[in-house]
Amino acid sequence: MKLFIAILCFVCTATVSLNAQSVESIVAALQTDKQKADTLFYFSASYMMKGKVDSAEYYINKGLPFALKTADDESIAKYYCQRSNYLFIKVNYGKSLESLKMATPYISERTSFNTKNKYFLLSAKCYREKAMLDSALHYYQLCENLNINNNPYKNFMVYLEKGLMFDEADSYAKAEENFIRSYTLTKARGIRMDHGMVLNQFADFYYKWKVPDKFASLLQEQQDFVAAGKKDFSKDPAHNFLIKDFGDVPLSQKITFLQSVADALIKGNDLKNASVALSEASGLYENNNQPTEALKYMRQGLSLAEKANNLTNQYIYSRAIYRLLKKAGKNEEAIVVADKVMVLKDSVIKIQQRDMAFDLDTKYQTEKKQKEIELLNSQKELDKNSIALLNVKNALGEKEIVLLNADKKLAAMKFFRESEIRSALERENSLMDSIVGSEKAFSLSVNREKEKEAALNAALGRENTLKGNELSKEKKLRWSLLAGAGILLLSGICIFVLYRKQKVKNVIIEKQSADLEVLMKEIHHRVKNNLQVVSSLLDLQSHTITDIQASAAIKEGKNRVQSMALIHQNLYSEGNIKGIMVKQYINNLVQSLSDSYNITNDKVKININIDDLNLDVDTMIPMGLVLNELVSNSFKYAFKENHPGILNILLEEKGEKLHLKISDNGSGFPAGMDVKSAKSFGLKMIKAFAQKLKASLDIYNNNGAVVEMQISKFKTA
Repeated sequence: MKLFIAILCFVCTATVSLNAQSVESIVAALQTDKQKADTLFYFSASYMMKGKVDSAEYYINKGLPFALKTADDESIAKYYCQRSNYLFIKVNYGKSLESLKMATPYISERTSFNTKNKYFLLSAKCYREKAMLDSALHYYQLCENLNINNNPYKNFMVYLEKGLMFDEADSYAKAEENFIRSYTLTKARGIRMDHGMVLNQFADFYYKWKVPDKFASLLQEQQDFVAAGKKDFSKDPAHNFLIKDFGDVPLSQKITFLQSVADALIKGNDLKNASVALSEASGLYENNNQPTEALKYMRQGLSLAEKANNLTNQYIYSRAIYRLLKKAGKNEEAIVVADKVMVLKDSVIKIQQRDMAFDLDTKYQTEKKQKEIELLNSQKELDKNSIALLNVKNALGEKEIVLLNADKKLAAMKFFRESEIRSALERENSLMDSIVGSEKAFSLSVNREKEKEAALNAALGRENTLKGNELSKEKKLRWSLLAGAGILLLSGICIFVLYRKQKVKNVIIEKQSADLEVLMKEIHHRVKNNLQVVSSLLDLQSHTITDIQASAAIKEGKNRVQSMALIHQNLYSEGNIKGIMVKQYINNLVQSLSDSYNITNDKVKININIDDLNLDVDTMIPMGLVLNELVSNSFKYAFKENHPGILNILLEEKGEKLHLKISDNGSGFPAGMDVKSAKSFGLKMIKAFAQKLKASLDIYNNNGAVVEMQISKFKTA
């Protein structure tokens, strides 16, 4: 254990050291002392908020010298107040007050509200802890006046601190006055953290002064306040609000106070919180090893919980009674209570599941609306961008016209300049022609000699060129062979490396594919289980509904959920997690509906003719719901007489379409029924899914009801 603690301390020290090094590197990169002081103060405040006061002290000591170099009163005052706060947390009130005195010269009219508020409040708290009440009251008054002019709500902390101070000084009236002022501010603002803290301190005050009626009203408000937070306090029904400790108070006085609180709550018809107070009295007796007395109060609490029809508290108190009976050695009574506890537990779980389902539905609807709003905002933004783009295009078009006009002007100037240069050159050429004519005769004689010399040089050059070409060809061939060998070697190395990498990637891909398949099966399994739970809940609900039409609607909903659950069951039970084996799925679906409507083979003969198809989930879900609806309708309405019925189900692939046909020899559809205007929910759902599958829908009578669908939009797996 000591070794573990030593290792833990070393790790924490190393972590702080690394953090300090990273912060120091950031500070070293800064240029001015003000920037360094502000940065280090930010880190000290951050650690103070996290409760890491030792780390905060490190950054305070690092940053204070930089703040002093800046000669900025605000920065220096902030650092001294922060150090005072650290020392106050460390219960070193004397040094905390000294640090505040060092900040005093830097506090002025120009000091910010937050720094001045912190300075006044810390000064008052230090003087209060040192029992210098006059000085404490002086600074509380300064802080109150400052807040009134800037942020009046912050005075809730001033009034709370003053209430605690007067309470310690045994001044009931002044303490209650300040507690009420703090309570009024936090209740009006509605900040949970602030009001919860004030409620707890205010209740402590009334408990200490034995004022049960006022304590009861605060208990009532606190219970509602905690319940609004939607937290599970079933293991602690009093939410620690009733557990007070003010020294060696006799047990009888505590019991008397709690009984008075319960009586006040019963008088106000608040049976729920009265039972909470009585259960706390029972807990005091239990902790004092008096289970018999504890049983008496716990049974009173259970009786009030039953009158209030509070199942959660009934379960908690029954469980406590079972525990106390075991401690008292009354095992036979404990067994009877245990049965009741199990029944109550099931009821509480059902209520929690119902609330959870309601919360999930509310969350879904909220997220759906938010996404719709985001989609509309995105569309508006796109429209704005399109308009802006058109404006930019128009502006660019105007600029292009201006540039074209400028190009035309430049081209005209260029053409004029070139024509002038051309005329000048023509004049120069006419002057040169006369000189060239006289030189031609001399150059002819010279050219003949040069031609002879050039012919000789050309012959020598051709010979040298042939030799050079042969040498260059040999060099090129040699280098080509070397380059080819090098390229082949590099290619071989690259191919080998790529082969090794691909081999490793293939292993990883195969493992990921196997993991993904397992994950997909697990997802489908969980979805199937969740749908099965919903189906079971709907089935249970249908048994509790007396209205026949409502019960039938719940039962139909259960069958629809069951049809989707069967799809997910097939996905995780078969090797193919992407597709549904249609024949097996339809057989399971028909069997499930037969069981649901008590259909046996002697009542209805079912002929199933299904091709061996493996369809995608997106195709199978709407098709399964259509099959569920049509088969259910046949079982419910078609075979009202006693003669044997026949139900035919056909699904085959014809060309690029699926042909689905369901027919029976029952009474058929009502005469004159118009499918398009029918208001039946089942027919509306069938038409909706037919549109989704892009299927033609034919409903008619032919010795019974017949429904045919030609499905054009389907995917195979």
